[in-house]
Amino acid sequence: MLLDEPTPLIVDPLERLGFTRRDRAILALARRHVGASRDFGEAVRALRAATEALIPAGRVYLLGQHAGAPIVGSIVSGVGIAHGARGIELVRLVHGEPVALGEWSAR
Repeated sequence: MLLDEPTPLIVDPLERLGFTRRDRAILALARRHVGASRDFGEAVRALRAATEALIPAGRVYLLGQHAGAPIVGSIVSGVGIAHGARGIELVRLVHGEPVALGEWSAR
C-alpha cells in the first residue's frame, strides 16, 4: 500500500529567526497598514497601530540606534525596525547590540 506524500509545512521566515507569534502578527499587520510605502515615518505609524490593535495598552519604544538611525520596536522582544541604506530593515537587539535581520518588506 502506498502512502500519500506528506504535505510540506510552510514555515514563516520570521519564525526561523526566533520571532514570537505575537511579533510575527504585529509585523504582518503593520506591513498591511503601510503597503508598499518605504517611508520610515509611515512604517513607525503602522507598527504603532498594529501594536495597539493586537496588545492591550501596547506601545512601541525607541530601542537604540542601528547605523545612525533610530530603532523603534518592542522592549520585550528587542525586535524593531530601522531606516537603513536599503530602506526599512528589521533589527533585533541582542545583548544590547543591534543585529540586522533583513528588509522588512521582503518578509
